[in-house]
Amino acid sequence: MKHERGKHLNSAFDAIYYGISVLDGDLNILLVNKTVEKWYSHALPVIGRKCYEAYHGKSNCCEFCPAEKSLKNHSVQHEIVSVVEVDGAEGWREVSVFPVFGQNATLTGVVVCVREIKGRKEVEDLQKEYCKLENRLHERTIELSKTKKELQAAISDLKKAVKSQKKTRAELELQACKLEGINTALNVLMQQRIEAKTKLEETVLLNAKELIVPFLERLNKSGLDSKQKASINIIESNLNEIVAPLVREFSK
Repeated sequence: MKHERGKHLNSAFDAIYYGISVLDGDLNILLVNKTVEKWYSHALPVIGRKCYEAYHGKSNCCEFCPAEKSLKNHSVQHEIVSVVEVDGAEGWREVSVFPVFGQNATLTGVVVCVREIKGRKEVEDLQKEYCKLENRLHERTIELSKTKKELQAAISDLKKAVKSQKKTRAELELQACKLEGINTALNVLMQQRIEAKTKLEETVLLNAKELIVPFLERLNKSGLDSKQKASINIIESNLNEIVAPLVREFSK
């Protein structure tokens, strides 16, 4: 079953009109289809050789090699290249290179797809189309770069706002803590003042009872005349008015 499946895949591979080459990471040719073998029949076998040596008769990689660029950037590449046929005629080919990734997203090689271009106009049209695509890509890159900067600026502003908010919150918490301390101190002072007032009132009332009232009672019993008794009564009445609020306060 696997053998039959392999035969079908090979047949499909060879039936592709485009020239297909599979290269490893060092530009060694691993596999080609019948179209490539037809184009380079004069250089067979090509399997196991460097692509630039087998296809172009060079000892070093081509100056603008799309396969090398794809291997370097891990990206799809499209180029229109000029070629010199065996008979010396100049031709044009459209080259598309697709990176191949193995396990763990490791780049293992590339697939090179080549299409012959017959007419000069087709070359110019393709070059114009590629130029448009490159311009669009360039514009898109600029837009993405601008968007990236705007996002970075927005993120920076957001971080500053969060930092400022945290600072403000910390300051408010510190102020609240200070106010709480001041309020506690005021409560203590008020309580001390109330206690001092209570103690003073108690002292005044006690002194009046112990130091003044007994002497007034003695004077009343000492045989005073009417005027003296009237004065004593006035003093006693005034004293009662003074201490009466204190008596009412302590009787609650």
